[in-house]
Amino acid sequence: MKWDPSHSFRRLLITQVALILVYPIIGEAWGVNFLLGIFLMLALYGGISVTITKPLSMWISIILGVVFVGGYWAAAATDHQVPKIWGALFGAAFFGFIAFVIMKYIFFYRSKVDTDLIYGAISAYLLIGSAFAEVYIAFAMAFPDAFNGLDVSQSYDHVARSLSYFSSVTLTTLGYGDITPGAHYVRVLATTEAVIGQLYLTILVARLVGTYIAQSRDETGK
Repeated sequence: MKWDPSHSFRRLLITQVALILVYPIIGEAWGVNFLLGIFLMLALYGGISVTITKPLSMWISIILGVVFVGGYWAAAATDHQVPKIWGALFGAAFFGFIAFVIMKYIFFYRSKVDTDLIYGAISAYLLIGSAFAEVYIAFAMAFPDAFNGLDVSQSYDHVARSLSYFSSVTLTTLGYGDITPGAHYVRVLATTEAVIGQLYLTILVARLVGTYIAQSRDETGK
């Protein structure tokens, strides 16, 4: 049976929203690693479903996603920093690659504005935040003084949740200031994420409006 990719953006958005909403709620609850692993598998499924029609992109996403999830399980099962660092880096590569695939599709190949395109646009925005969060996690694991206001001696899940939050407030330029970059390279990353977040929204809105106007003209014949 041929795979139907028509709702792939919706699938991805649902998994992204579930991960964002559930991750902070479960906190330090018993079985948190198992639960988060399940949601990461769902995110893996959602990401791969976006690339399923392109064999090369599909296999790249599968490899990155499997190594990412495997790295998470390894990080949860050991106190060693190396699996945590590599797992986070592969997570950044996975989320970043899926976001790139979606943005390429939206800005260069899609000529019609519909709900599926909106789902894809929102998913790409959330994926950018997820990719940067994984990079921050890798730096925090490798360099304990990379962030101010963050105790990296606490559990890996606590650090991951805190930096996911930091990535979200950076991407949206809220900048509450409770967690701040403590090293120059993290400041550069945070600045880059904030700029990307604002440029993405600006260019996206222009793209959607322009496409919608052109679409309306084609439909009315004017």
